[in-house]
Parts: sequence; structure tokens; C-alpha cells
Amino acid sequence: MKFKLKALVAAVVLSATAMSANADISTNNGNSEFVFSAWDADAGVGYTYDLNWDKFLNDLVGDDQFTTTSGNNTLLANAKVGSSLIGSNGVIFDDVLTGLAFAGGSVANAQWNLAAFDSVGRTRLLITQDANGLAHTPSNNQEKAAVTILNAYVPASNGYISSAATDTYALTIADNGAAYAGNSGASYNGNLSDTTNVFGATSNLYFLAQTTQSSSAAASFVQQLTSVDGIAVTAKTYFLNNEWRLQIAAVPQIAPIPEPETYAMLLAGLGLVGAIARRRNKQA
Repeated sequence: MKFKLKALVAAVVLSATAMSANADISTNNGNSEFVFSAWDADAGVGYTYDLNWDKFLNDLVGDDQFTTTSGNNTLLANAKVGSSLIGSNGVIFDDVLTGLAFAGGSVANAQWNLAAFDSVGRTRLLITQDANGLAHTPSNNQEKAAVTILNAYVPASNGYISSAATDTYALTIADNGAAYAGNSGASYNGNLSDTTNVFGATSNLYFLAQTTQSSSAAASFVQQLTSVDGIAVTAKTYFLNNEWRLQIAAVPQIAPIPEPETYAMLLAGLGLVGAIARRRNKQA
């Protein structure tokens, strides 16, 4: 299933008075849309994209309907991407990151991540991870602290909207404070392990949540996001037709193609079995 990619724009060179609300990233009373962030910390330039998917968490992992720890098993069981959301070749989302170009058109020094959050009731978070995995301490409200940062970042980005572009994205600099993707950093102010990826990389998605809807609850759990068939849901950026694209998909792992030596051993084994069979037939 393909969703139209919409984004936020902030033309850094324009004054604030020239900006007007055009296409905000919605938090839907605390249940956010999925947000793509990218930045080059050396250049101090960042991008924020709205993927135009309302209540992403509810669609992918279900409503927050369990008020106590006794419902957590059901919550986790429901935290699977349904087949109705998965299109051909396992694709859930695929679209161009319109206008994405860092200094000189290069993304060599840039990082990116994805996040969706729910700050009402049970604090919940969907987040990418880096190649080293997602470190999580279930007793210190890591995801709640990260969601607090995201809850400030998203509306701040919404303050940088330009009506001049058809396909819009937030283009900010380090001086833009909370609106700049790089200010919260790769780990959302140290509340999570590194959640970033380099361009061209593929990342797993993780679902984190408090164990109850209590605002003071510290206990929490983490689960890798999969399809109902148990296939890992991944996110990747890739370059096609001179544009960077983002894809979210549940793609089965393809078994590696055997090396030529493996085929040779297999044929030799089959030949040996055949020779033994012929010998037995002659002796019969």
C-alpha cells in the first residue's frame, strides 16, 4: 500500500512573517503521524518530513485499550502489521523525499531516523534503530523521556511552514532550536540508544511502551515490529531516478545462493548415490 508523502517546509532564508501554516505534522491529540528526520550535524542543516499517515501507531500496532499490566500480552500480540496494510513485494510505504539535498547535494555526512509517538494514556513509541540494536532499560521511562522531546520537536517544526512550495518539507538550521532535527540528536537527548542510520541503509523498527497508562509508570517493554506472519518490518532510504526515497516494508529474507563449490559437492554426492544404486542393482 502506498501513501502520498507530504512534508513540512521552512525556507531558512525567509523571515518568520513570510511563513504561514500549510501542512502541519499532526499529533492527533497525542497520537502522532510518522515523522522522517534527517540532518547533517557538521553543516547544521536538517529536514523534517510528514509522511501523511494519521494515527500511525493505531494503524500498525492497534489502539491503546489496556489500562493495566494484565493487558500487556494482548497489546503485544496485537502489535503486528496486518496483511491489509502490506502491498505487493511486502511494501507498506514507498515515496520520494521531495527536495532532500544537503550541502552540495551530498548526504555523505547525514543521518536519518523515523519516529511515531503516543503521549496520551500509555506512552508509546515507534522508532528506528542503528546497526548496534536498541538499548532499553525497562525501569527508567526511556521512551517517555524520548516522547517528551518528540512532543516538543514536532510542533516546533510546524512553525516553519512555507506556502511557496507544492511539495513541502521543513528545512531548518541549528539556530532554529527545538525545530531543528539535529538538536535532539541521534538518541533523543540520550534517552535511547543511537536511532540513526546513514543514507542508503536499512533499519529495523521497534515498538516501546509503558506497561500501564499511569502517567508515572516507569516499567516498560520493547518489541521489534513485525508483520502478522513474523516478518521483520524495516525502513530504508534508497536513491532512484536522482531522488532519495523512503520505503517501509515487510520483506522475507531470501536464502543465500549457494557458492559454486557447494553445487559441485552436491553433484558429486548425487553421483556417488547413483553409483551405489547401480552397483546394488547389478548384484541383485
